[in-house]
Amino acid sequence: MVKIKICGITQTDNMLEIAALLPDYMGFIFFKNSPRDVSDKIDGLPLNGLPAAIKKVAVFVNIPLEDSENIIRKYAFDRVQLHGNESPDYCKSLQKIVPVIKAFGITDKLPDELAAYENCCDYFLFDTLGKNAGGTGTAFDHAILKNYTMSKPFFLAGGIGPEHLKDDAFRKVTTHPSLYALDINSRFETSPGVKDVGLIEKFILGKDGRPKTEDRS
Repeated sequence: MVKIKICGITQTDNMLEIAALLPDYMGFIFFKNSPRDVSDKIDGLPLNGLPAAIKKVAVFVNIPLEDSENIIRKYAFDRVQLHGNESPDYCKSLQKIVPVIKAFGITDKLPDELAAYENCCDYFLFDTLGKNAGGTGTAFDHAILKNYTMSKPFFLAGGIGPEHLKDDAFRKVTTHPSLYALDINSRFETSPGVKDVGLIEKFILGKDGRPKTEDRS
């Protein structure tokens, strides 16, 4: 069953409302150029109050390895998502602590460097290429994914919105054998970092045609 990740959480009340819906993953962005940056507010978010079934993901963009390790340990993150130009060795180092999601920006084809990262991360994430490392609100051409033949499971991000659940072409993409999770962010917001809980609820519970997620492993 395809899992769901809600990324760009910034506020306590909003976080707890979303947590009540039990998404599989919740992402917290540590990137100063993002309007969803939590670097200066993470201490005020009660992460330890989240249900154990929800995996907490720290999202980094080209920060020093030691800083990544310290944040992961201090806040007990379950996963790390690397959204910059982090090297395979950087990924391998973090794999010693938590599973690694390595993000790649997509334009009109799959990145050439995927093979170099196959053995140093646990998941790929495919997002629309943008100047601020994600959060563009724009989808790339998902038909590109038919060319993805690796067994490495991937998260699909990049402008996914409520309307995609009724789109036949998108629903076809969700049957890709290596698709692991859908990563939703800016298209489910009332303002940057503030999620529309009603829209997310419909997405998770399948009210617009998507099956409910069941396996939380």
